[in-house]
Amino acid sequence: MNKNSRSNTLSVLARAVLTLAFVFGLLAHHGDTASAAGGSHAPIVIVSDFDFQACNCVLSGSGTITDPYIIGPWTITSTGPGAIAVSVDGTLLTRSFSLFNLTIAGNGAATSQGVVLNHINPSGQKTVSATVTGAQTSIQSNGIGIVVENSSYVTLDGGGGNPSGPGIVSAGSGAINKNFVGAVDIENSSNVTVKGWQFSANGQNNSPDFLEFDPSLAHWGVGAVRVFGSSNILIDHNASNNCTTVSFSLFNSNNNTISNNTADYPFTSNVMITDGSSFNVVSNNAFGTADFVGILVADPLPGTSTLNQYGPSHDNLIQGNGDHSDGPTGTERHNGITPAFSGGVVILNGTYNNVIKNNQLYASGGGDLVWAQAVPDPNSPIGVSAYPPLINCNVTVSEGGGGVANHNGNVWSGNTFKTIGTCITQQ
Repeated sequence: MNKNSRSNTLSVLARAVLTLAFVFGLLAHHGDTASAAGGSHAPIVIVSDFDFQACNCVLSGSGTITDPYIIGPWTITSTGPGAIAVSVDGTLLTRSFSLFNLTIAGNGAATSQGVVLNHINPSGQKTVSATVTGAQTSIQSNGIGIVVENSSYVTLDGGGGNPSGPGIVSAGSGAINKNFVGAVDIENSSNVTVKGWQFSANGQNNSPDFLEFDPSLAHWGVGAVRVFGSSNILIDHNASNNCTTVSFSLFNSNNNTISNNTADYPFTSNVMITDGSSFNVVSNNAFGTADFVGILVADPLPGTSTLNQYGPSHDNLIQGNGDHSDGPTGTERHNGITPAFSGGVVILNGTYNNVIKNNQLYASGGGDLVWAQAVPDPNSPIGVSAYPPLINCNVTVSEGGGGVANHNGNVWSGNTFKTIGTCITQQ
């Protein structure tokens, strides 16, 4: 046998050995996967592409955008304060992934977290696909269910969006429930979608700050979905029930959309837009039974540190929503913790150029449409004058929109209601 023939023979044999090893490896992996799918798994930490293999948590997929690694179904328990069930830092990632039908249970610690996605597509360009998805997803008894921070192009899809109207279908949606601080917290991120989830009994009654509108969790919590310092966030076709302090909140966040959701029984409001949040849209939602305010667009009062830091909120569109039965309980009135600007849709302090149109408002305590200014009261447990009586049409401050004489550029049109502030243009 000549030298070239021998070399070719060895090359063929080597390739055959490698092929057999690869095949046996696949078979072994397939066997492990089949036996482990849907079973228990230790907490998962991913900081590099190698970790997708090392975690022994990927059940299928090749890691491309069109065929991401599928992580789940798994049952994962967070076992202590500061614990995270699934943590993914995307700083170095080039591979795409989907967290699919995870069952995550914490121990109720306020500092534990279900899923944390950090620095996913940190450049702001979509180079990897990152999703939390699956109608069988269940995340509960953590501090916060899902945290997305410093990230872009992330999709959180519970799979339960109602194609016929607001909210979710009656069954078949992912659930993020009973988390001590709240369900979904999005910070310093962009192009994040939150859709099709059932949010129930998340958060707690905090100590709202109606003077500074300090965005800290101590005052407002996370509730159903909290957005801070973020843009182009879509919150669509979710159902929030008894999530406090606020169902959906926007702090220092612009160009976001809250649409086609249902929400009930928050303390204090179903939507709050504040601290320099502008060009946001709240549309086609079905809201009710907020303890204080259905939809609140608010600037802090002049001279406050938050107004100096974040600037005014303006040019928000509140359109086509149904909102009803907002107002305090007798106990809340007796305890003096209900702000005197309570109502359905409330535009507060100097915020300007907001449009409130074609909403259906009814049966709210205080008023259905309110334009008001908070009155500081150091003797009040909430730092501002409490309800009753209702404060309305007392605005003296303006951050723009042509000034108070021009209603700060705020426009109300085409709304249906039972009660309305005397200074607001009749519809």
